[in-house]
Amino acid sequence: MNGQSQFAKPGSVMVTGAGGNLGGKAVEALGAAPWCKRIIGTVFGDEAPQFSPAAQAKLTLIRADLSRFDPAWDDAMAGVEGLLHCAAANPVPEATWEEAAISFDMIQALGLAALRHGVKRMVFLSSNHVMGGYKDPPLADRIGPGLLTTTLPPAPGTHWSNGHEMVDSTGYAASKLMGERCMALLAADSAGRLTTVTIRIGWVLRGDNKARDVNFSGTPGGVAAEGEMDAASTTALRWFRAMWLSNRDFTQLIEKSLTADPAAWPGPAILVNGNSRNQNKGWSVEEAERWLGFDPKDDLYAELEKS
Repeated sequence: MNGQSQFAKPGSVMVTGAGGNLGGKAVEALGAAPWCKRIIGTVFGDEAPQFSPAAQAKLTLIRADLSRFDPAWDDAMAGVEGLLHCAAANPVPEATWEEAAISFDMIQALGLAALRHGVKRMVFLSSNHVMGGYKDPPLADRIGPGLLTTTLPPAPGTHWSNGHEMVDSTGYAASKLMGERCMALLAADSAGRLTTVTIRIGWVLRGDNKARDVNFSGTPGGVAAEGEMDAASTTALRWFRAMWLSNRDFTQLIEKSLTADPAAWPGPAILVNGNSRNQNKGWSVEEAERWLGFDPKDDLYAELEKS
């Protein structure tokens, strides 16, 4: 954007998917952030997530269908300054095309509502699966350490075996890619009222999110088949390990994405990778460092050596 900015840290933040893995971790991060005074969390169905007293003191939970206009969540957006979109119809790579379409409906509905309500910053959690085609040749031959940047052409969909069956994340990845484009369009058409950050999130496991628990199943919390790994499984494990994002680095990245001053950004919408500072990785965090001030502290391979 290259100019003077009047951006202020959002005191009121809505977190969609607050009952999920990433949404729940984000709520806890905001609960501990002194600049965040109010959190509105959306949940599905009968979800009943539990939070720390610090997060609970700021939090109001609402149950709503985010894929269409609904006063239950639209009214709650009044006064919201920051919107963190973590929710999905099915937040795993194996999501069907139907589920992926519903997830994209959520992005559109929330983005348009953000414009109506004057939200200043919207953060969308996209996925590394938008670049899944770079796991294997011929695209894999084009990247080396630090060369997998957000400026490369997208290659939606990762293909791998979890040891039980072949998995194809193309539907899930396609909806994320369309979400990225939607974020850019919303910001561009807002006349400077809305700035957006899209993060291609790497691997964030539930709970303690230990480096040693990353496996070639390809799904956070998934269980890989036991026994000796073949060459394809070894490649998949290396790919998934390279994109690990520790809890500490996830917390920092979410906070930076919601609070970064956009004055020096190249435009009102930016796209960054979200992973820790892992050795021997193809993924670059240069854009996140430059535009958000992200400074990842953890390294999967260093953590594995401690195990």
